[in-house]
Amino acid sequence: MDYLLFGARCAIAVTLAASALGKLRAPGEFRETVRDLGFLPERLTAAVTGAVIGAEVALVALVWLPGALGAAAFVAAGLLLIAFTGVLIVLIRRGSDTSCACFGSSRTRVGPAHLVRNGVLVAIAALGAVAAFTASGGALPPAFPAAFAAALAAVVISALVISTDTLVSLLSRPA
Repeated sequence: MDYLLFGARCAIAVTLAASALGKLRAPGEFRETVRDLGFLPERLTAAVTGAVIGAEVALVALVWLPGALGAAAFVAAGLLLIAFTGVLIVLIRRGSDTSCACFGSSRTRVGPAHLVRNGVLVAIAALGAVAAFTASGGALPPAFPAAFAAALAAVVISALVISTDTLVSLLSRPA
């Protein structure tokens, strides 16, 4: 269970860090994307975009806390991801041609691949929460080779998740 927890911590932390950094590199674009979604009054857009980035940054660190605190951080990450997924579902149902600003600016239209990506992340957050409640050790598992393998698997998963837009572009048929 310690290795599952370590892998979940790595995957969630790397993914949320990349998400926050992408948004921080182009905060105006993220704010504009949130405003264009039409879910919020204009006066709340800046506060919500700041809160989203702040939550992502905080969760990068909080998932490393032991026991119930770490489990609560995984639950919070899962809830944030579920909220993001809800927004994606509404956009897809509307037939919107909006792109996802999940990892910074993008031109790839929101679609089913984004839902799959978020589903994978929610599952990782759920596994992380369960593992955090039941894990016996600290932040790092005891055996380096197995910890390295767990971290490597998490980084590969994170890279695929972060590259969703690129993968969609590569694998879709030309128009």
